[in-house]
Amino acid sequence: MDISAEHEIHLLHDKLQAWLRADVGTDALEDLMAHFSADFSMVGIAGRRMDRKAVQALFAGGHGARPGLQISIDAVQAVEAPSPLAVLRYREGHSVDGGAPAWRESLAVLRHEQGRWCWLALHEVTAA
Repeated sequence: MDISAEHEIHLLHDKLQAWLRADVGTDALEDLMAHFSADFSMVGIAGRRMDRKAVQALFAGGHGARPGLQISIDAVQAVEAPSPLAVLRYREGHSVDGGAPAWRESLAVLRHEQGRWCWLALHEVTAA
């Protein structure tokens, strides 16, 4: 099934939410990491660059760490990029047990390959 890059943003965050809430077992880590390219890197809200291995370790240690977490995605905006790339800006909100969300602004670079989207890079900053 070929899905849009915007749908991929939502799909990955749904899986991440389930992981952090422990709605899925630890065997779901492989499926979660399959969304990221071998050379994936991200800059998180703390300002540190992490490669794929560091992100995987972060996820592995975070399984079940945020019960009640709700991740919201909105204001998705595509930035013009040559095919097979997609560059998307979006707002990501994290709330726990119905509390007020803490928002971040994100920019993701994805590549369409073999009928799926693969994350190449992600940059997040705390929203003002």
